[in-house]
Amino acid sequence: MRIGIIIVSYNTCGLLRDCLRSLFRWIEPADPKIRVAVVDNGSTDGSVEMVRGEFPEVVCVEAGENLGFGRANNLGVKQLEEAYGRAEFLFFLNPDTVLLNDAVGILADFLERNPPAAAAGGNLYGADGSSPAQSFSPVHGLRWELIALMPNRIKRLVWPPRTWFNYGSEPRQVGYLSGADMLVRRDALGTATAFDPDFFMYYEDMELCVRLRRAGGGVWSVPAARIIHLAGQSSRVSRTKFERLQEAKYLYYTKVHGLCYARTAYRLSQTGYRAHAWLGRLTGNRAKHERYAEWAEINAETWRRHLSKRD
Repeated sequence: MRIGIIIVSYNTCGLLRDCLRSLFRWIEPADPKIRVAVVDNGSTDGSVEMVRGEFPEVVCVEAGENLGFGRANNLGVKQLEEAYGRAEFLFFLNPDTVLLNDAVGILADFLERNPPAAAAGGNLYGADGSSPAQSFSPVHGLRWELIALMPNRIKRLVWPPRTWFNYGSEPRQVGYLSGADMLVRRDALGTATAFDPDFFMYYEDMELCVRLRRAGGGVWSVPAARIIHLAGQSSRVSRTKFERLQEAKYLYYTKVHGLCYARTAYRLSQTGYRAHAWLGRLTGNRAKHERYAEWAEINAETWRRHLSKRD
């Protein structure tokens, strides 16, 4: 198997159908060198029945529960390789994507031509197929946390609109790639799983890219590969999403930099949320006050849980 493609789905039946249709426009379903697995995280919207009925060439894996993003992807890799042997490349693709060209082949060819490269991702676009969308980002750290809390006018100076998109024609090295489309050289993982199973959702793609870079592998943006990403359509509960982001963030900082670094990031974030809540009250902006006050509450609860898990 040259390329193993893994898609994790949770109640995204319609999006998943469009994703698979776009994928099979560019790859031959009967090609033994390219295999596709869909891992269903306990969907109740008929996703499993749709995949098995409309795409019989796809390996459909029922997780039976919501394993989260990383663990489900790891399960997909395991099932594919047990069935078809070790892959040369692993392509992790979100179900809310539509391929605009042979992105899979373009990314795999790039890694083959560039042995030091460990991972590659394409340019992502909005629903119209032309508006640039975030395709990569710097690796997060204390500077990132500080800038994220600045007023929008300052953030726009540091991070101009559409910063994280490859407008050139040549590949370039980046901090980390969006997990929406990431092709990884299998040998670069060694004996480890692709994603750290401790992450339920968010930051697992960043942790993987940092791990690959620390092992000496490059992480690349390849603009020739073009994919629509309908981001955010499967995350509708803002409080839940924020809570999961905070949980993943402190886990990431602790794993990558240590607990003291994570504590500093927490204190920086908490100071910022409280400051914004106070400013909202001072200026009579009730919505801002309530939003940041809630975020400060969630942030504190999340940090306490993070510490308790380490005891």
